[in-house]
Amino acid sequence: MEKSRLDINEILREKSKQGHIVTKEIEISGHSIYVIYMPSITKNAEINNSILSPLMEWKYRKGQTPVHTFSTEQLQVMKNKDELDAHLLDGYTILIENEDVYALDTAYFSHRSISEPVSEMTLRGSRDGFIESIQENINLLRVHLRTTDLQLEYYTVGTKSFTNVILAYIQGEVNEELLKEARKRIEEINAEYVSDGGLIEQSIEKNTYSLFPEVQGTERPIKVTNALVEGKVAIFVDGSPTVLIAPITLNSLFQTSDDYSFKWIPASLVRLMRYIAAFLAVMLPSIYISLISYHHGLIPTDLAISISKTREGVPIPSFMEAFLMQVTIEVLREAGIRLPKPIGPAVSIVGAIVLGEAAVTAGIVSPLMVIVVSFAAICSFTIPDYSLSLALRAISFIMLFAAAILGIYGLIIAIFLLSIHLVRIKSFSVPYLEPFAPYYYKRWKDTFIRFRFKKGGSQ
Repeated sequence: MEKSRLDINEILREKSKQGHIVTKEIEISGHSIYVIYMPSITKNAEINNSILSPLMEWKYRKGQTPVHTFSTEQLQVMKNKDELDAHLLDGYTILIENEDVYALDTAYFSHRSISEPVSEMTLRGSRDGFIESIQENINLLRVHLRTTDLQLEYYTVGTKSFTNVILAYIQGEVNEELLKEARKRIEEINAEYVSDGGLIEQSIEKNTYSLFPEVQGTERPIKVTNALVEGKVAIFVDGSPTVLIAPITLNSLFQTSDDYSFKWIPASLVRLMRYIAAFLAVMLPSIYISLISYHHGLIPTDLAISISKTREGVPIPSFMEAFLMQVTIEVLREAGIRLPKPIGPAVSIVGAIVLGEAAVTAGIVSPLMVIVVSFAAICSFTIPDYSLSLALRAISFIMLFAAAILGIYGLIIAIFLLSIHLVRIKSFSVPYLEPFAPYYYKRWKDTFIRFRFKKGGSQ
């Protein structure tokens, strides 16, 4: 067995001072064996039965030491202090004999049971979801993806937290350049503490100033399975139920598992509705502002008269109306998320109704403005990916300011700049607007419309 280059005395002094670490010395036939473990994350019964008892029952044999009680498959040789600390935090038991340091797996972490993800509801299909245990998540993935081509690469990130990260892909399906880039970005993470997948996501993204996500997070194993089959990679983070998928496109963020669980015509209509709803969520308030503030001639006469009547007595400009209403909607939305689950939705609904009615009655905003902003907010709820929803909600404010400054012309300029930004974005070297820009017409079969499956199972 390989010799360790660790300072044994320093290790024993340091660990014996830490109250959450147990350090035991066992004297066996003139041999001193030190056993170090963290009782909060280890199976104490297994330590007693599989480690301490065999050591106490060891009988001297020529050329052997007490550590030879265990097989070489059980023992892992520690080469440096960081490796020792990482294994100790993973629930391993450390054995020190003379100048040799070994680790045995005795990990036991409590975690919640598998349940359906709250943030990704589905009407049809599997309802299991990832949890905070990385090994349980890998087991779930293997249940849905039974292939010997599934490859897992293990990493440790965080100079002080030693967080386990797994890069998953299917050999033969994944692009080698994508795999190299994913490995490089994970290895370049230089944070002291990594406690969640969101930190990993922000660490591996290149477009840090963009509102749009570069990787997609999901808690659904079936979604990860489909992504791996398509040649993508998945990043599992210990302690996080969210698995990161890369690369992604803007089109993939509008897709859900339900799109493939129903017949292609209704599924396509629902998907098309999502695109239209996303457009209305971003553009409807700003289009309304630009029309009533700058381009009255584009509004039919009867409708213009009706709008002018609803705005009688409103003391603030239409832009301020829309801005205040949108801010109010965002505050209520955030309050509904942060409040306890039993009362959160009720407070959001009641708050929106009461505030809207009070604002109209007081003459602060017009009834039509309440309808426009409320409908835009409802449209934003149809966006499947929450990160994309946040980005589009932020862009809706930018569009609102552009409409207030230059009307329709301001909207055209803002849309033009947004299009340039989206064309320039790449997710792990994949264009964000693919297959629209660059143009690949053969890949349009799974964009706005989900084409029917052939009998062989492909589209």
